Amino acid sequence: MKIFDLKLTNFRNHTKLSVDLDDNLTLITGPNGSGKTNILEAIYILATGKSQRARYDKDLIQHKKDFCTIEGNIQTDGEKLNLQIQIQRNERFENVSIKKAKINKVAKSMQYFTGIFNAVLFSPEDIELITDSPSLRRRYLDTVLSQVDIKYKRALNSYTKAVRQRNKLLERISEGDNAWSQIDFWTKQLLENGQLIQETRDKFFKTIKTPIEKNGKRLNTDKTKIEINYIKNEINEERLEEYKNREIAARTTLIGPHRDDFEMRFNSHSASEFGSRGEQRSCVLALKLSELEYIEKVKKEKPVLLLDDIFSELDEKHQQAVLDVIEDQQTTITTTANLQFLEKEKIKTISLPIK
Repeated sequence: MKIFDLKLTNFRNHTKLSVDLDDNLTLITGPNGSGKTNILEAIYILATGKSQRARYDKDLIQHKKDFCTIEGNIQTDGEKLNLQIQIQRNERFENVSIKKAKINKVAKSMQYFTGIFNAVLFSPEDIELITDSPSLRRRYLDTVLSQVDIKYKRALNSYTKAVRQRNKLLERISEGDNAWSQIDFWTKQLLENGQLIQETRDKFFKTIKTPIEKNGKRLNTDKTKIEINYIKNEINEERLEEYKNREIAARTTLIGPHRDDFEMRFNSHSASEFGSRGEQRSCVLALKLSELEYIEKVKKEKPVLLLDDIFSELDEKHQQAVLDVIEDQQTTITTTANLQFLEKEKIKTISLPIK
């Protein structure tokens, strides 16, 4: 898996930007505010169809512009493709935008587009996967799995719609409206798609269990044990029937993968509740390294690795673990620091001026 170049138009603080990326390692340098992170964000959007930073797609469009475009030439499974995403403002609705995707200049649905190209992004903010809310961890799961499994992506879209429609009907029922004939349809959709989502998540956690333990020892000592546990809010007919009255009272669907979570443990204690900052960082890095292995196992190709100014956050042993991985696939790194431990003769460097 490779990305050869990237062109940005009206994307964040880049009005017009064109960069060529090295087949192995590209280092993007520049002062804060020059738009280094925005380049990695754009590459990641070509892989996942969405930003890991923006709440709304319209936030990606440069101020006072009507649209933004991300375009890149990539290679996957021996085939070279041109990928393009354009986001247009909707003047009628503030937070609504129109997103269009093209492959080789031919319009495609976002569902088809997502996962053609694969990337893994690691930034200092990823420690929030340990410390923040379950919704952030579910979003992480959905982003990873949607890249590699189109059935999962379809099921997730259908499930999200079913939850939204079912919640509206639960509100009506709680107010005395007889909407049971309608709710059965959405409950069936909820059940079918929810079970597929949880089966896929379950396989993911089982697949990365051993890599996470291996990477935990590699990053620390042979006595270190890092674990990941899937906390499943299992959906089945029995539980839906059991929670029926509570859902009416709450006016919302209480059962299913939209209530799932996962936790990471460092030497048997919860990394979120009792882990030090260093232990939490080690857990996230072990997860990201295992994500690389997972995508490669499923897609039979190494994904592109994107590292956003992470080396200042890592100690020497963790830096070396990342350096070992860098040698295995195409990598783009952003930094404000002088990374003296990198072999500069092997690196293509792009220097951005301050905006």
